[in-house]
Amino acid sequence: MGARRQHVIGEHVRRSLGELWHRHEQPGGRLAVTPTPDGAVIHPAGMPVPVVTPLPSTAATRGRTLHIAPGVDLTEVGAFVDTLPDGLRPANYTVAPGVTFDERAGVSA
Repeated sequence: MGARRQHVIGEHVRRSLGELWHRHEQPGGRLAVTPTPDGAVIHPAGMPVPVVTPLPSTAATRGRTLHIAPGVDLTEVGAFVDTLPDGLRPANYTVAPGVTFDERAGVSA
């Protein structure tokens, strides 16, 4: 495990996953991750952060919700989540109306 990953996992004790995703695991490109009270929201970069309704949580899921904002494709969410170590992956997801799934994303013609 690289030094960055060790540092990130060590910070998990002091920070929510939303803060860690925001500080260390930004999806890059056209998306951004912004912390919320119960985790984070993934949204188009440069756009206002949407208001989300926090989900109830348990000790195991507290701070581990990823809200998916309008304008974000579920394929992009999967690509971001795939970059996260198992211990930093979301436990819950919410999907805003209008979120799409492009089954052809990543497939060359």
